[in-house]
Amino acid sequence: MLRFWTFLLLTMTVAWNSSPGQDQIRLKSGEVIEGAATKFDEGSMALTFKFDKGTLNYSQADLAEVRLAERPGVADGRKARAEGNLDVVVAKWKGPVGEFLGVDTPWVLECAGGLGQAYLAQGKVAEAESLYGKMKKFYTTGPAALRAEVGLAEATSGRDVDGLLKQLQGLEGKLKEGLRPLEADREALAEYYFARGGAYERKGEFKKALEDYLRVGVLYPDPPSLGERAEQKAQALRKANKDLVTD
Repeated sequence: MLRFWTFLLLTMTVAWNSSPGQDQIRLKSGEVIEGAATKFDEGSMALTFKFDKGTLNYSQADLAEVRLAERPGVADGRKARAEGNLDVVVAKWKGPVGEFLGVDTPWVLECAGGLGQAYLAQGKVAEAESLYGKMKKFYTTGPAALRAEVGLAEATSGRDVDGLLKQLQGLEGKLKEGLRPLEADREALAEYYFARGGAYERKGEFKKALEDYLRVGVLYPDPPSLGERAEQKAQALRKANKDLVTD
């Protein structure tokens, strides 16, 4: 009996190693299916998946894990984001995010959070609010949930700096800081401190703003473009306030 279960486990492990360019889903029943995901539907909360037996919709509640091959344009958007080219980020990531937002797979979460930040940096508040609202609906825990709440706080605060700071303060318990946080956590932390630094700067609390910008640039410079923006803001604060120092 032990040999049987060992063989079954090995078989499932091998089966879960996806082929290059292929998508895979693993159902909570243990079944692994390889094929091509085509769309995640917000209304039904289901993923449409095409494979050798046809095309079926799988409810989010039935999916244990989803592995999606990166779509065309994702790598180009990642490069553009590192270079701070927000127009290209939006152009390359808007389509994949629109198709697969709601799927819990690394590159979808990366693109969704990055697209939201690009919208905010471009002043496209309505687009950012809509995107982050959907993220909050789909992802209720983890770094994606934190990124959604931080972005939504920024998009909806308008000129209410105190309101933004209060919302950000309420999220402090969700921060996962450490010596070596995971990449998704690093990006969430970077966005949090960048948002708080901006709020402090608008409020005139320049020392606190500088500390948060430096925290992003030194501790959480992912993505590089956000780290560079934080460093630029820190330099501008120091230039405008010659006596400004941190503890």
